[in-house]
Amino acid sequence: MIYIMASEHNPIARLISQIQQQWKKEASPFPQIKLFRWLIHPQDARLFEGFLKLEATPHGKVPEAMITLLTPFVNELDYSIDLIKDWSKRYIEDSKKYSIEKNSTVFSKWSPAKYQQLSKALTYDTGDELLLYMLNDFQQSVLGETRLALILLPHSIKDMEGFKRWMKTILKKNIPPAICFTIFDHYEANQFDIFFAENFDKTKTLYAKLDLDGAIHKITKQGNPNDPEVKLRECILEMGKAAQFKNESKLHQWGTKALEVTQKSGNKGLFASACIIYAGMLFNFKDFQKIDELLIKGLQIAHKGAHLNDPACPPLVIQFHGFIAASNHQQKKHLASITAYEKQGDLSCEAQIPGMALTPYYQAYKLSERFETDRYQELIEKAFNTGLRLSKEELVYSNFVNIANDFISGLEQQTKWGEAQTADQKVKALLGEDWKLLLEKKEL
Repeated sequence: MIYIMASEHNPIARLISQIQQQWKKEASPFPQIKLFRWLIHPQDARLFEGFLKLEATPHGKVPEAMITLLTPFVNELDYSIDLIKDWSKRYIEDSKKYSIEKNSTVFSKWSPAKYQQLSKALTYDTGDELLLYMLNDFQQSVLGETRLALILLPHSIKDMEGFKRWMKTILKKNIPPAICFTIFDHYEANQFDIFFAENFDKTKTLYAKLDLDGAIHKITKQGNPNDPEVKLRECILEMGKAAQFKNESKLHQWGTKALEVTQKSGNKGLFASACIIYAGMLFNFKDFQKIDELLIKGLQIAHKGAHLNDPACPPLVIQFHGFIAASNHQQKKHLASITAYEKQGDLSCEAQIPGMALTPYYQAYKLSERFETDRYQELIEKAFNTGLRLSKEELVYSNFVNIANDFISGLEQQTKWGEAQTADQKVKALLGEDWKLLLEKKEL
């Protein structure tokens, strides 16, 4: 939804423009501020994700160069070193990508090589200094007069008080003039309010005031009001509100309307979509009788649409098996759940989208480990071999490292050392010698 931004008239695009204007008004004119905090509502997180992604492209509108790091925060002693390592790794990956794809010469102006080497021998008391030195070196070599805004969005924070202490330590350092940091906080949690009050001379809070619900409502109303797709969007919006406020009767009211509108349209893909969306909303109320009824009905409709060459229906068939698996799992119908997850994975592979098969195969073999042990090896092999078909870029953001670790550990437990070594070499060929570090990051 965030990325439907081609038109300036798009309500979502206008909200992102509002974020850009607020930054330019409340952050850009304050070079003395070294740490900014966006105070946002959780439901606005995707908007800010869109804002940061847009600013990372040539279409960005703010005067600063915004670079986002997702480095997990483990402790205050290692965080600066972890940031240096992540920055260096990302820079090298981007330089390879853009030098090949766009014949870019930007990456010839600066190299992280010496910082990679130094970070290996650093201690906590020198890591902060090297981080600032590296950022300043990059800013002067590559950006010139442009200020660098480093956005810190840790995947996880193991020690919130430690994170505050790290920020306090950084603020006491001599942060270069053209460097600043940015973090995010939620209105409901307000984790950093006291910290920012105590460090008011170097910090600033930006209060986001966005009407995302209003923007979404405008989008749902766009188009011909008699168009069944427009009517379905309205039903989905109202079903979402009903689920949010735990109003089951209103959810049934709008769910029934969605079915009626789409059935009358004669569009199988639209009708099947209404079934799966309605069923998905009902998971909030655990109404499994109605959920299963909708899923069976919707799957039949999607199959009919697929036979009629409706392009929307084959992907829906795959999704229906995933929902059926989830419903069976919650009802503790474990064998049926395993079968449905496996079917979802098989159909994904048949459709030549193996990336979508990894998670259902993973769910299937994890369940079989407890409830259908005689199928465990077959299912985990399916998951592992499917992962080997993907590119490194696809694998890094999937759960393949977990699958590979489970598969190889299982072979080792069976003392199948040769097979385990062969499997490990295959994973290393895809993800590198230190692939298990990816596993550690996912466990943080």
